[in-house]
Amino acid sequence: MKLLPRRPATSSICSLAAAVLLAACASSDEPAADATSAELLAWADAQADQHQLDKATSAYRRVLQRDSLAVPALLGLASVYQAQEQSEPADRYRRRAFHVRYQQGLDWIEAGAADSARTALESASRIIPRHPLAHLRLGELAQVAGQPDSAVAHFEKAVEANPHYAESLIILGQAYAAAQRAEDAQSAFERAIEANINALDAYLGLGRIFSASGEWAIAAAQFEKALLINPKSVPALAGLDQVRSHLHGHRSG
Repeated sequence: MKLLPRRPATSSICSLAAAVLLAACASSDEPAADATSAELLAWADAQADQHQLDKATSAYRRVLQRDSLAVPALLGLASVYQAQEQSEPADRYRRRAFHVRYQQGLDWIEAGAADSARTALESASRIIPRHPLAHLRLGELAQVAGQPDSAVAHFEKAVEANPHYAESLIILGQAYAAAQRAEDAQSAFERAIEANINALDAYLGLGRIFSASGEWAIAAAQFEKALLINPKSVPALAGLDQVRSHLHGHRSG
């Protein structure tokens, strides 16, 4: 009886394929003109790992010539420049990658695709962890999804990323207020005013907090400060009218 030849084990085939791919990527010959962007990226990454930075740079740039928004190529160039201790171009390419992912997140939000938006924004937050915008948008997505604790956590990360960004502090203060954390909200609003003395929404937030605690005179002062910034502010006018009615009632009594 003639025996059939033995077939290689599946694991051996996979190992062989991986070895062939690795060898192709590690080759010092730059991929041909008709190479796919995926092939170029794989080759560029392999060259970068071998510290062949000029070759890696060339391949990453070829990818960007085809697609100027290719985030892996942007981050690849950022890493190459970082390895060369050229912080300015490294930061520039990293910021470009961040803004590509951040804009994708905004586009998905506008399209009503929350899961895709969250994926893009989480990617942006990993590219530049100490950037408040992605964390703010992720917090807002969590609010819409009815996840207040997650929203607060993201807003706190936004403040940690930039403690002097008034918008982050205001949004965090509003989230604290919604969670009945009045002291934390007051602190956040006061910090927002320290960062930007014209932070209208921070004065409105303080006015509402003091109104809720019955401190009418202090609340009135906050709404009046808001009106100095915007004399036509409807929330400030309404808040001040309400506060004054309570003050007049107490005086009449």
